Amino acid sequence: MAEPVLLTGARGFVGRAVLAELVARGVPVQAVSRSAGAPQLGVTWHRADLLDPAARARLLAEARAPRLIHCAWEIEHGAFWTSPANDLWRAASRDLVAGFLAGGGQRVIALGSCAEYDAAAPGPWNEARPLAPATRYGREKAGLFSDLERIAGEKLLWARLFHLYGPGEDPQRLIPSLIAALRDGHPAEVRAARLVRDYASTAHVARSLVRLLDSPASGAMDIGSGEARTLGQLAAILAELAGRRDLLRLSHTPSPTDPPSMAPTLERMRENLGMACERPETGLARLWQATTAF
Repeated sequence: MAEPVLLTGARGFVGRAVLAELVARGVPVQAVSRSAGAPQLGVTWHRADLLDPAARARLLAEARAPRLIHCAWEIEHGAFWTSPANDLWRAASRDLVAGFLAGGGQRVIALGSCAEYDAAAPGPWNEARPLAPATRYGREKAGLFSDLERIAGEKLLWARLFHLYGPGEDPQRLIPSLIAALRDGHPAEVRAARLVRDYASTAHVARSLVRLLDSPASGAMDIGSGEARTLGQLAAILAELAGRRDLLRLSHTPSPTDPPSMAPTLERMRENLGMACERPETGLARLWQATTAF
C-alpha cells in the first residue's frame, strides 16, 4: 500500500484536485480543511484552522503521515495580492512544515507561484529567472520558499504554479467569467487579448504533484501546461465550445506592468516526469462539459 499523505487545503481550488488524484491512485489521505468534506474511502478528515498554533499542533499529533502536500493558503479573491494575511500564512506554513519534519516527515511538496519571479527581467521563464516579486503575495511566497529550503533541504519540492483553471475557481476570474458569459448568451470580453499565458487545469497540476511525491527532485520546479496561448485564443476556444463566436469581444489594452508573455519552459518538470503537455483545447473542453452539464 502507498504511504499516506497529509494534504492541507483539501477542499480548496488546487487541493480538491490533488485529493481526487490521490484517491484515484489508492493513496491514503489525511485531509485537512476548516470544514470536513464528504466521506470517501481512504480519506480521514481533520478540521483545523492552520492559522491557529494550537490547531496546528493538534493536527500534527493526530494526522501521522510521512509525506505532506501543503496547498492551504486562503485569501479572498481580489485581496490576495496585497492582503496582510499573506504574512500570517507564511508564518503558519513555516511552523507547520517544521513540526511535520520534527515528527519524522520525509517529503514535503509546497505550492509556490510564478508571482515570485521578476516579471520585467529578460530571458526565459524558468527556475533560473531572478526572483523579484512585485506584490505582497509574491514576496511572502518567495520568503516561504527561502524558509522551507533552510528547514527541509532536499526533502522539499517547491512547485511554482503558473496560471490555472478548474472546478471551484472564483467566478470573477478569467476562465469562469468567460464560461458564464458564453453560457448565458452575454458578450465574452477580453481586454488584453494578445498577452501570452500558460493556463493549466488543476487536474493536470494535481497529476504532476502526486507523481512528484515519489521523485527525488528537490528545490523549485515550475508547473504548467507547456502549451501557452494568448488570452484571446483561450477565449476563442471557449467560444467554439459554446458555438457562440459572435459573442467574443477582443481588444488589447493591457496594464503597463503586464508582461507580454509568461510561458514557462518547464525543462525540470519534463525531465522529472517525462509527461506530455496539456493542450488547453483538451483541458478547457473538459471544464466546459463539467460546468455546463446541468
